[in-house]
Amino acid sequence: MTSSPRALLDKGAIEHNFNHIKDISSGAKVMCAVKGNAYGHGITETVNSLQDTDGFVVARLSEAKQLREMKVTLPITLLGGFTDKDELFHAIDLQCDIVIYDLKQIDILESFAEKKLTASFWLKIETGMNRLGIHPKDASSSISRITSIAWVHKLGLMTHLSDAEDKFNVKNSTQLENFRKITDNFSGDISFANSAVIANYHHIMKDFDWNNRGEIWVRPGIALYGISPLKDISAEHLKLKPVMNFISKLVAVKAISRGETVGYNSTWTADQDTFLGIISAGYGDGYSKSLNSGTPVIINKRRVPLVGLVSMDLISVDLGPNPKDKIGDEVLLWGEGLTIEEVADYSNLTTYSLATGISARVRRII
Repeated sequence: MTSSPRALLDKGAIEHNFNHIKDISSGAKVMCAVKGNAYGHGITETVNSLQDTDGFVVARLSEAKQLREMKVTLPITLLGGFTDKDELFHAIDLQCDIVIYDLKQIDILESFAEKKLTASFWLKIETGMNRLGIHPKDASSSISRITSIAWVHKLGLMTHLSDAEDKFNVKNSTQLENFRKITDNFSGDISFANSAVIANYHHIMKDFDWNNRGEIWVRPGIALYGISPLKDISAEHLKLKPVMNFISKLVAVKAISRGETVGYNSTWTADQDTFLGIISAGYGDGYSKSLNSGTPVIINKRRVPLVGLVSMDLISVDLGPNPKDKIGDEVLLWGEGLTIEEVADYSNLTTYSLATGISARVRRII
């Protein structure tokens, strides 16, 4: 099977999305999240389209290493932090801005207080996500402990809102207010805004009573790639452009009769004589097995439905009784004209899962 799915990336769309986010963020510094292989879009393919960013965000040391091997010299925030001294020293060697989220990490730093090192850190404050972060009651003492270490070059404070996708959830304002109290008169930078916060609350970058004496940083992720971070609000409404066209080709067209079944477990039965289009794409490529019959794809400017279960390398669609489609015709799995948000609605998956699930065997082209 020679035809393989491809991910065509639009450099102009990445630049548009970045510039739009920058514009609505009221002068905040921007660190672009490229974790998870740039949300499935390809870290090596996308980073060079983000030349105007102030920094990058990753989750893993391997991602930070990849950026440094690409000759990236901008700040890299390592969300995953460290769990032992070896990971700490590796992160320092990569010149990461390292996230601290547990008191035991501060113990590790203090055990090397006499070392001749230089490193910058973010202290993550737990304001309601209940995932990673220092409890607010420990914030002041933690700041003092970290800043008293001579080789700590810079310390910032960050938090993460748990319900930012829902603009009217009162928990958001509670978390923001709790974070504001901790950052009041703080001498360093602060960060609290991911894609959903930027979309729903971008005005608070200037209208909220922030009183820290450093910069405010936003850290957009999925919005950079033209995917809406909000429930029931489209990327188009948010003035974002889709970056990826996930495409493949028809590799076979075959007639089946009414009553015949399609695919593993015979989950779909033809209700009329029709033609199937067999497409070179499957869950081995990241076209999820959770996508159900009826999920649309676009062939020759018309939508046709997925039928049967997704296989590892192939899917089937119902072309109808009298198709003009032929082997080699291009198929849009999602992208411009068929958003990933719409495709996700045909499964129990989020757009995040679909985008980051695109496998390594899919070639990214920009």
